Formats: sequence, C-alpha cells, structure tokens
Amino acid sequence: MKFRRFLRDNYKGYLFVLPLILGLAIFTFYPVISSLVYSFHDVDLIAPMSNFGLQNYRALFDGGNDSQLFWKSLGNTAVYTVIQVPLSMVLSYLLALLLAKPGKGIYVFRVLYYLPVLIPGVVVGLLWQDILNTQYGILNIFLRELFSTSFDFLRSENIMATFIAIQLFSVGGGMIIWIAAFKSIPGDVYEAAKSDGARSHHAFFYITLPMSTPYIFYNLVMGLIGSLQVFGNAYVLTGGTGGDGNALLFYVMNIYNQAFSSRFSMGYASALSWILFLIIGSLTLIMFKTSKWVFYGGDE
Repeated sequence: MKFRRFLRDNYKGYLFVLPLILGLAIFTFYPVISSLVYSFHDVDLIAPMSNFGLQNYRALFDGGNDSQLFWKSLGNTAVYTVIQVPLSMVLSYLLALLLAKPGKGIYVFRVLYYLPVLIPGVVVGLLWQDILNTQYGILNIFLRELFSTSFDFLRSENIMATFIAIQLFSVGGGMIIWIAAFKSIPGDVYEAAKSDGARSHHAFFYITLPMSTPYIFYNLVMGLIGSLQVFGNAYVLTGGTGGDGNALLFYVMNIYNQAFSSRFSMGYASALSWILFLIIGSLTLIMFKTSKWVFYGGDE
C-alpha cells in the first residue's frame, strides 16, 4: 500500500524524468555493460560472441603487433598529456591574468581568444592538414618565399610538437574559467593587502594563486581526462593512420582502429577501453586523494 501511495503521489515527476532515465539506460548503461561483456569474448561486427576468457587482455602483453600498438599509443598519449596539460594550463592562466584587467576592447580580445574553442575538432584537423601541407600549405608558402625552403611539420620527429602547438590554440577555454576564478576573489582582500604594503607580486602569490586553487584543480582533472581521450584532431590530421611510424597514434585512435578500421575486433577494442577507464579512474582518484593543497573559501 505504501508503494502504491508513493507512486500515486509522485508518478507525474517520474513521467517527466522517464525520457532521461530511458536515454541513460539505452545509450549509456547498456553500452557500458555490453563493452565489459565483449572484452571477455571474441567479437567482431558480424560473428556472434565466442570463446569466453582473458585472451583480449593477454593480447596487450604478449609482444605481438597488437601489443606493440597498445604500448606505442599509450606512450604517445602519456607524452602528450605530460606536456600539453601543464603547458595549456600555464598559458591559459597567464592569458587570463592579462585579459582579466579592465581595459578598452578587452571583451573583443576575450571573444577572439575563445573562438577557436567553438570550432569542431574535425574541422580543426582539416584546416591544419591544409595549413601544414608541404606543397600548398600556407606556412610552407611563406617559408619558401622567405627562406627558399619548406618544412615537413608532419614527419615522425616533428608531428608531436606540431600537434601540441595546434592544441594550444584552444587555451581560450581554460582562459574563461580562470577569469571566472579571478572575478570570484573579493576586491577588499586586495585592498587590505595593498594597505599593508603588499606589492603586486605579493598579491599574486599570496592571494590570487591560493584562491585560484579550486579552479586549478578542476582544470587539472578535466585536462588530464581530456588529454587521455584525445582523438578527433589527431585522427583527421593523420588520416586515421597515426602518422609516420605511428608517431601520433593516440590511445583512443588505437581503440577506434581496432574496432572499425583494421580488425573489426570489438572484443579487443572493449578491453582497451576498460584499461583506459581504469587508468583514468586511478589517476583521478590519486588527484582527489592528494588535493589537500586546494583552498576552499569555507576551509578553516
């Protein structure tokens, strides 16, 4: 009776959230559970599941071609993450410091720096593919006009640095968050520090930076998760090949290629996905466990 009364009193609310519940169940929870089941089977796009076991996970460490691609993609992703995340955070932070100050036309500059964030990743990849082209790319046209030479930005030894530089054009996204952080700091704190004789660099290190730590932590977590899942730009830039010698083969690109481009092995791709989930989950947990340096306004 209590359950029936509960339904009678609340059914309208559940009807409103029913589309969301169905959407999560069909398009999120079901694929997640299915991928976990697939990871323990041999599955492709045509044949049904077979051969239950750990063969997909053992293939990651058996030294075969798939294992080599796994370690190569994991290494590339790690290098990209270690360089790109702190670099983009620092540059976006400095950019926000510059654009947080009131001035004539400051909002125009904020919009201009944020615009690249709005461009879809596929479009960005196609644009840079043309810009960096050795024959007709605009950068090499300038190089030939100025120095009578061209530069292959997409060679194996150059492509990682090139891609990181491309990604830095989207620092406007982090800039907006930093500006919001600066706006949340009460102005009277700076006035009190100034009246006590604090200079601008003292205010930065003892007020701005400590009170920005929640936003630093947020950008660090989201930047780490995003960099470990980098895919669209790199896939389009290299035509899905990962570049010469797989120099730009990232982890999610390897998952996509295993599932849809080379072997159509959904089971092995699912195993790769769950390994990535464990990596991201572990790193995120470590960051939360070591986040005592983050200052929140209500902390005593």
